[in-house]
Amino acid sequence: MQRRAVLSGLAALPFATPLAATSPTRSFRIGTTRWPPDLTLKALGQVENFLNTQADMAAPMILGGVPWVDAAAEAPFSLRLSSELGWRAPKGHPVLLSLGALDMARSGLAPLYATTDNLPLPPEWAGRAFDDPEVIRAYSAFCVRAADTMRPDWLAIGIEVNLLLQFAPDLWPAYKRLHRATYEAVKTAFPDMPVVLSIAAQTFMGMADDADAAVQARGMAELMSHTDLVAYSIYPHLSSDVPDPIPAGFYDPLSNFAARFGKPAAISESGTASDPVWWGWWRIPGSDERQVQATEALFQTARDGGYSFVVNFTSHDYPALLKHIPAEARDLAGLWVSTGIVDGNGDDKAVTPLWRNTLAQPFG
Repeated sequence: MQRRAVLSGLAALPFATPLAATSPTRSFRIGTTRWPPDLTLKALGQVENFLNTQADMAAPMILGGVPWVDAAAEAPFSLRLSSELGWRAPKGHPVLLSLGALDMARSGLAPLYATTDNLPLPPEWAGRAFDDPEVIRAYSAFCVRAADTMRPDWLAIGIEVNLLLQFAPDLWPAYKRLHRATYEAVKTAFPDMPVVLSIAAQTFMGMADDADAAVQARGMAELMSHTDLVAYSIYPHLSSDVPDPIPAGFYDPLSNFAARFGKPAAISESGTASDPVWWGWWRIPGSDERQVQATEALFQTARDGGYSFVVNFTSHDYPALLKHIPAEARDLAGLWVSTGIVDGNGDDKAVTPLWRNTLAQPFG
């Protein structure tokens, strides 16, 4: 199952601090997206403060679609989108900006971002193929303009792209053409900017319904000539195939795949529930202990594999935000509600000391 739509008390216990004890430095940055715990100025300020004081990178994501019409017409973007792209990270924090041409279900073209986000595609855009010349022109222009505005240190032009191969494999050949054309357009404009794609790890590893790891690897290999870094999204609590606790070396296939093509690796979004959550009648386990252990496993994977960064999707738990989410999407959004590094008020959780201890290690 994948994330869609809208999206310290245990410090003395043995599982809370081993990373700090075993390694004096780290080779990777750590940070979060700008996902807020509530729709208030205070909540937005909490996220900004977390990024400033408890992270050394930032990972903003444009999750509301693509400005297909404005990008194709070379027209100004809406005030809302311009505001998102105009955000600036705290001083000294490198930025991963993530954009995507896929819809929230990862099975078709992204919705329209105009005066607001997630608008239906206009009739003239609905049904267009990924390799339609106008789609390629508009998406490439959007990525280049976004890169020019924010000047990120890494630009992701595809989010969890392997899920299209899983959910709509007939569209994969056309998507490959779009991805390659967009990569080339961005590299022409910004030769030194690392261009990234992200891969949903559990599906890639064959740990999702009907996922075939061999098919996934072959499909992703077809894009390795058009990416500068391989990033993964990892949500262990959403796959019953992920063992608890996560054993050493469990994520080695991810590191090995990137190394096979001579690419650096990273974790572009991640999270593990610290409390049980529900999906319909299905209870998904969650606990403080599992969140700590799973986060530690990601840090160790990053250390062993020389990863560039590790991003936890949300800095804060967000139970207060759920009341603002439409009822039909609330269960879905609730799957990640307790994956924050701190709780909804900004108070420490069991995982917080591990995060801070890792941040305190000198980056080199």
